[in-house]
Amino acid sequence: MQITVGRPKDLEKRQQILQAAKDLFLRCGYHGSSMNQIAKEARVTKLTVYNHFQDKENLFCCAIAETCEESISARKFLLSPDCDFKAELSKACQLALDVIYLPEAIKLDILLVELAAEKSPLAQRFYDASHLRMCRVWEDLFSQAIELGFISEDDVLKQTQLILSLLLGMRHHEVLLGIATAPTAQEKQQIITESIELFMLKYHV
Repeated sequence: MQITVGRPKDLEKRQQILQAAKDLFLRCGYHGSSMNQIAKEARVTKLTVYNHFQDKENLFCCAIAETCEESISARKFLLSPDCDFKAELSKACQLALDVIYLPEAIKLDILLVELAAEKSPLAQRFYDASHLRMCRVWEDLFSQAIELGFISEDDVLKQTQLILSLLLGMRHHEVLLGIATAPTAQEKQQIITESIELFMLKYHV
């Protein structure tokens, strides 16, 4: 009888491997994690790992994509003509900061910098699965806001870059360097309030 990839046991093994890979890559980095270690942690054979993911690079990309999906959980914000745009923008900012300062997200950013420093082609794939994906959510939000007349028209990528720059500032760099802690809930709220005030100074209709 032919065994297909879709069988429950196969899917369970695939998920075991992915979870082990996510844990190891975040803990030990790309080069510090081997297929042998991943197989051992997943409690499967090395051959099983290769049967599911072909090679380490493919496994890494799949593991990172799933980690980003879990961490970012990017979703569209749907605006209506009668909504309170500032309140909706505040919710989007809160979600962004909550995601960005997750321990897993901070580890991912550090890993991305390491790959970029090595000029690894994996860095671009990693960036597309995480940062670029979040940017697309913001761009969609601002496109809706422009169409509904909540903000003045401009390039949505430019608007996205502005709001993220205001939200992150120097604090995010300091957190990645380990010389500052992630902002508290109160500090996040202050950052959001000030960021929206500055953003709306430029784009208020």
